Amino acid sequence: MSNKLTTYLVQGNLFRHGFDFFDRRLKIDSAVGWVFRKLYYGKPKKIKNNRIFVMSYDKDFSCNPRYIVEELIRQKKDVEIISVYDNEYTFAQTRRHYPPEVKLVEFRTKEMYDAMATSKIWIDNALNMVWYGMPKHKGQYYLNTWHGSLGIKRLGGNRKWMNRAAKANDVTDYCITNSTFEEGVFRETFWKDVPFLKFGHARNDIFFNEERMKEKRNEVIRYFRLDQMGDGSDGSDKLIALYAPTFRENSSKFVPPDFEKIKASLEKKFNKECIIIVRAHNKDRETWNFKENEWLRDGSFFGDMQELLPGIDVGISDYSSWVYDFMLTNRPIFLYVPDLELYDQERGFYFPVEETPFGIAKSMDELDKCIQSFNDTDYRAGVKKFLDDKGCYEEGKACERIVNELEKLMKE
Repeated sequence: MSNKLTTYLVQGNLFRHGFDFFDRRLKIDSAVGWVFRKLYYGKPKKIKNNRIFVMSYDKDFSCNPRYIVEELIRQKKDVEIISVYDNEYTFAQTRRHYPPEVKLVEFRTKEMYDAMATSKIWIDNALNMVWYGMPKHKGQYYLNTWHGSLGIKRLGGNRKWMNRAAKANDVTDYCITNSTFEEGVFRETFWKDVPFLKFGHARNDIFFNEERMKEKRNEVIRYFRLDQMGDGSDGSDKLIALYAPTFRENSSKFVPPDFEKIKASLEKKFNKECIIIVRAHNKDRETWNFKENEWLRDGSFFGDMQELLPGIDVGISDYSSWVYDFMLTNRPIFLYVPDLELYDQERGFYFPVEETPFGIAKSMDELDKCIQSFNDTDYRAGVKKFLDDKGCYEEGKACERIVNELEKLMKE
């Protein structure tokens, strides 16, 4: 395409209409959309050295990117931070989650791609930056923080996902890691020769800060109105358990546990009134329904998972990676895995589930036995051994270290 014709098309707003039509309206990852981006952004735009573009997999203020942004704001750094909201229907809710210092642009629009093209730094916790064929040019830096850590599930997906993932090594400048185990996973999958920043994960700093843990506990109590249950309690004496399973996309079927039995079992073991919070995976939130009651609450729309974890006393899951963050608190974790063999066959594990320090149950009776036989001293020793074996180097200083690195990059 000649320069004159390209200029004419751009000035005629054809490119803008192309972005809107193929990305925002049709919501398809089309080859035509890739062509529009390659043509329009193939030539580098003027980069703003203090501009940072941030995106999480759920298009919200969450996970590692959230805590990096909060640290930048806390330190009052001279930066312009841009992130995304999913669509016009989610804008109001998403805007409430973000601090006012962050500018929001709509996902998969020309405004989003313009922000990417002019940002010095991209921060991602998934494969967002390689998914839509957006060119990255010299002078821009792409940092991937990923959204799991020490997790048992093998990384993978469908053919389109794997094709996009294969491009990650070419454009990623740094991966932020928290363990030698995670370094090995990254080398084995998408980032075969990308340098590591061995800082720990920003989202896990909170587990090393007792004051912030208490603040978040109180926020969870208020959010679920546990201080308004009519029993005269302020909610602090409740045993709060979280059940949050992983997403299933193959023939492995989700089997919900018997929450009444879990409640009875936990109350018998810990001698406290139990509240169970159920949180669906973000891909299941719109379709996964259950009836709430006085002791069973829906936490699917609470916001960031990491803001919820400090408020709970017991974790129950299956293969979800959040338990490998929550274990840093040394609080009890139990795995309810009735489809263990099938899930392992279809998705695959990096290590046997028996290597974890968690109680493992394939049935409700087994789950009750795990809960009743829980020993805190043995569990803490098991957590330490697991973290040592995986080479975990979390210290609660990741945010500070990452911000220092960002400053260096923005000055180059």
